Amino acid sequence: MSATTFQQQVKQELKSMDQRLYDLEEKMNSIDTKLTQVVDAILGNSLTKSGGFITDIDQLKKKINELELKLEKQEEFKKKFSWTIGLLTAGALIIQWITNIYPKLK
Repeated sequence: MSATTFQQQVKQELKSMDQRLYDLEEKMNSIDTKLTQVVDAILGNSLTKSGGFITDIDQLKKKINELELKLEKQEEFKKKFSWTIGLLTAGALIIQWITNIYPKLK
């Protein structure tokens, strides 16, 4: 009778171990699914090549580069405009000075 009790205990322990193993596998599958979702959120979907933080960061880098180029062009235009206004003003002052001196020389 002792052998049957021992066999029953072993069977019970095996069932318990099997249940724990099954639970562990389920939890691992759940973790794998969640990890896949996190990776997709960060890197984007590898099949469709869309989405993800990396794609967003790349797009932001491109937009920043475009804005920097536009800002450089605007600064260059400001410099040219300022020099043009300065030269025109200087030219006008020289012409006015000459027109004031010319009648005095006669």
